[in-house]
Amino acid sequence: MSNHFVSINRGKTGMTASDFTAGSSSTAGDDIEIRIADGASLTRKDIMLALEAFEIYFGNKDLTTFPPL
Repeated sequence: MSNHFVSINRGKTGMTASDFTAGSSSTAGDDIEIRIADGASLTRKDIMLALEAFEIYFGNKDLTTFPPL
């Protein structure tokens, strides 16, 4: 099974497709990257729920101190 990677660099708004790098190999040159396991049978809803959970994690200083606010 393959993985899918989507990444974005700091300062990009994500409002255009060109703000992102996407593919089936790591996008090591970008600042922030997510990996989606193709073999896990994930849906878009699964991914959106995970992204919302990450937002909670990184938005709550009681859950993590990295990176600094």
